[in-house]
Amino acid sequence: MVDRWVVAGLALALAVSAAALFVAYTHCPRVLPAAPPKPKIVLVPIDFVLDSSPVDGVIRDLVSLAQRKDVAGVVLVINSPGGTVSATEALYSALAGLNKTKYAVVNGLAASGAYYVAVAAEKIYATPSSWVGSIGVVAVMWPDEYFYDIPDYVYTTGPLKYYGKELTDYYNDIERVRMNFVQAVLRSRAGRIKADPQVFETAAIFTAEDALRLGLVDAVGGVFDAVRDMAQRLGLKEYEVKFLRELGNATASPGAAFRVDLERLMNSTPVPIFYILPTAVQWRVTTNGASNATAATPARPEKPYVLLDLAHNNMVPRSFIEVLRAELAQRGYVLVTASSEYQLTTLLSNATALVVVNPTAPFSRDAVRAVLNATARGVRVAYFYDLRASAIITVSGVSYVAPYSLYAVFDPLPMYYNMSGLRAVYNFTAGALNYTQNWQYVEARPKGNWTLLRGVERLLLFSPSAVSTNAPHKLEVRGYVFGYGWGNYTVAAQAGNFTFIGAVRSFTPYFITLADNWRFFKNVVDWLVEPRPIERKQGPISAVIYTR
Repeated sequence: MVDRWVVAGLALALAVSAAALFVAYTHCPRVLPAAPPKPKIVLVPIDFVLDSSPVDGVIRDLVSLAQRKDVAGVVLVINSPGGTVSATEALYSALAGLNKTKYAVVNGLAASGAYYVAVAAEKIYATPSSWVGSIGVVAVMWPDEYFYDIPDYVYTTGPLKYYGKELTDYYNDIERVRMNFVQAVLRSRAGRIKADPQVFETAAIFTAEDALRLGLVDAVGGVFDAVRDMAQRLGLKEYEVKFLRELGNATASPGAAFRVDLERLMNSTPVPIFYILPTAVQWRVTTNGASNATAATPARPEKPYVLLDLAHNNMVPRSFIEVLRAELAQRGYVLVTASSEYQLTTLLSNATALVVVNPTAPFSRDAVRAVLNATARGVRVAYFYDLRASAIITVSGVSYVAPYSLYAVFDPLPMYYNMSGLRAVYNFTAGALNYTQNWQYVEARPKGNWTLLRGVERLLLFSPSAVSTNAPHKLEVRGYVFGYGWGNYTVAAQAGNFTFIGAVRSFTPYFITLADNWRFFKNVVDWLVEPRPIERKQGPISAVIYTR
């Protein structure tokens, strides 16, 4: 009997336990395995000037993305004018090595280094109003310190320690850097480039439609087009689109920036070579406010002198003045400046010669007459005209590096000697292999018995400016002038006591040491101070022009 009750109790206990387990199983929430995260397509903004600080942050983020299994692809959203060579190539290399599918969308501008970065992507889109291209290099050789010898208080253990290499090697390097860019485009866009190779020589910038036609981009479209096409290519049914900044530990974007100070660029890289759209650079530098070097202007010069015109807002590189002054000093002459037309007409009365460099204000009628009278009396004039030359211009306390071409005006003075400077420069790379073929240099091998060419077998002129003239003595070179084409162009000419020379920077330190540039310049100075009869104007000097 007792056994029967024990068995019954045990059976009842088991039934109650089973019921309790059933109730717990059916009424308590189940713990299910976590669903895998949706694959992500990450938008990476490149909307800043490419220099070390923001690019280093993006590269760190790309390293993090490479280690995330939930990131399926990356879409670069580009709106940038480019930047330094080192930052551009670092970002391009990081993207090229990224183990994710990569597309790029130009959303406004992909110029120079920004387009270099874009070609790391497998497919490039451009929104309809975008601009693409500017495949080329900008090298900065300013301020003047780049042209000067090492200061005497800086001691180095070798002749190349200070600059690292000869200037001519530096220019060869510029061409090699440009070719790195071109080769990256040709390699990454292999089979898709439809452009003539000349497109890579002109550094032109193209609309989205033109870029598509030339094969620089693959489609005209925006971010959603790129995301949709990438998802379809990867076979993604469900996915998330995230901006880089929305992911954990992502570097904050510096925000859109399309203009950059020259000084910031110069301080961001040890070598002043850039993949950047030049119009994106604010060409200003910090100076002491002096726009040009000047020479003293004594009231009554005690030595024979050559007059330098500074009365017409002349853009004269300081280093050019120092070379000229040194050459004159060796010949027993001093350099005197005229800062007004009154001083010009006054000092011309007893000057041996006059040097005019890049006037940005035209000679007045009276000043023209004064120069004409002076040359008729035996005074010689060397007129240097160089559209590529630059100087420091100070406006409202801010100093800018400005090219002469920006400020050049029509000056009537050369026309009285049957000469007229062309507002064009040599501007063609044409697959250059070294600096002597680069558009910035023009090689000349003079012929003829012109006095200024005595002892000159070869000139390397830094981007000379041409002149139209029928003068009896001329220096001609063959080259490609932008807007005019291939031909023989006159870069220096002499008519009587007036000589036109279409170069200035060619006669500054380092440039003047190339080929026979210095010999030519010495010949010009010799011609200016050559002993000869000069009719002097006697009596008190006034602003009244002396006329024969």
